[in-house]
Amino acid sequence: KQALKDICDYYRSIEYDSYAVKVRDIILDKIKSLSEFAKRGQQEEMLKELEQGHRYLLVEAHFKIIYLVEEKRVIVTDIFDTHLSPRKMPRRNK
Repeated sequence: KQALKDICDYYRSIEYDSYAVKVRDIILDKIKSLSEFAKRGQQEEMLKELEQGHRYLLVEAHFKIIYLVEEKRVIVTDIFDTHLSPRKMPRRNK
């Protein structure tokens, strides 16, 4: 939730309010769609060292929904802006 809020706050701060709403809605729709076919996302190479099976879906060309698939649920661990340093990803998903 915090990652999504940070993304929206950023776009609002630079007066891209409509894009903030659009991105939020698209991300939330993609997250909801994971309940139908959770394993469609690729494995996240940057998180393999954590050995938890993180996957991702790319949204709007530069946001990754990072998630884990457990028996009957999907856990979103992060929404990562690919403009950030990839080295930050493991720290954000432990």
